[in-house]
Amino acid sequence: MENNQNNLEKSELFRNIAPHEIEAIITCLLAVEKSYGKDSDIIEMGSYVDSVGILTKGTAQIVHTDILGNRRIISELKEGDLFAEAFATIKCQSMPVNVVAVTNCTVVWFVAEKIVDVCGKQCGFHKTLSANFSQIIAKKNIILNEKIQLLSCKTTKEKLCMYLLTYAQKAGKLSFRIAFSRDELADFLSVDRSAMSRELSRLRQEGKIKYKKNDFQLNPKDFIIGEETSCY
Repeated sequence: MENNQNNLEKSELFRNIAPHEIEAIITCLLAVEKSYGKDSDIIEMGSYVDSVGILTKGTAQIVHTDILGNRRIISELKEGDLFAEAFATIKCQSMPVNVVAVTNCTVVWFVAEKIVDVCGKQCGFHKTLSANFSQIIAKKNIILNEKIQLLSCKTTKEKLCMYLLTYAQKAGKLSFRIAFSRDELADFLSVDRSAMSRELSRLRQEGKIKYKKNDFQLNPKDFIIGEETSCY
């Protein structure tokens, strides 16, 4: 676990906590480190969950697959990201999504109730840890609302435009690289892969975007980063 401590420090869970205290936190929260191979389930849909994970190596995705086999990517996970926090807090009896390793991954697991409950050892860092945990859950709710707004767009073009604009706003620039492949992006947007590719080509022909594989650039004449953004 020592080799992954730097990535643990990247997590918002440890914001304003001194690096030397992380070892004590690992002991206090009964942390366990596990490794997962590419394409394996880190959390299997339908399983019981009572622990929070921090991805310390690799990349992963939170995925929902319905009874008909339709796959939807809910979100992507990168090193330092916390996941399963809401489900673990309520000790979810049946996980409604899978967490899948996109690459070989390492995860450090913490028992959720050890984060939210009052620490019997009266650890000095515990109050900060609990506050960080609450803020992470609040931020995830905001992200969920953004995803709902994205999926409420009526057309594939609207979904693409909103996704690209949101990505640019978070990156703080008009040129950026997305993590998703074309198939993954279609799953994330809940659209047909072929229809999405056609809309991307149209947007490029209209001069609104440039792209090569996962690298995108928005045309500032058509995409204004701010409240008046539009590509319709």
